[in-house]
Amino acid sequence: MNFKYYDLLSNLTIGMVVFYAVWRLLFPEVEMSEWVVIPAGYIVGYFLDAISSFIEPALYKTICGRPSDKLLTPVPGQKWTGIKKVKFFHAEEAVKALREDTKDDEADVRKMFNYAMRVANANKESRVPDFNGHYALSRVILTTVIIAVVIVEIRYGCVWYSWPISIAVLLLAWNRYRERGYYYAREVLNEYLKSKENN
Repeated sequence: MNFKYYDLLSNLTIGMVVFYAVWRLLFPEVEMSEWVVIPAGYIVGYFLDAISSFIEPALYKTICGRPSDKLLTPVPGQKWTGIKKVKFFHAEEAVKALREDTKDDEADVRKMFNYAMRVANANKESRVPDFNGHYALSRVILTTVIIAVVIVEIRYGCVWYSWPISIAVLLLAWNRYRERGYYYAREVLNEYLKSKENN
């Protein structure tokens, strides 16, 4: 079984932190071996990753839709698509090329992006897997923060400063998740267009 850096980032690292923190809260006097922390942390991270994947459609709604859909939908009177921090200036060019390659003049944004992903992932030297790993990590961190905020507010909601701290951390995690989603989608489309130029 091969473990990639994606597994280390989104499963093992986050899982170990969460498992260790919960263990210390529940059993502060009990020491544990790293041989327990590592596999237990991976299992916790695995389930956190599964939860983050399950709630991803709801997370997309909080950022007004899938980043790939937004990047492939030209905005009248605007030279770019995306968000202010992550702009894509080749939406019309990408849409035209993708519809030609899919041989479907009515292809929707989802079909076009799936095709672009296939092309981008075929290049083993591309940075797309790195961006995908960062996006997945951001998604897991946001999910973990959401769960932590719920637990903290149930336990310490009567403490006035718990709310502003929780909201601030949640907004930071949410914004990073949103940006990473757009970075990943833009990298896929840039890699696709680069492959078109090379061919």
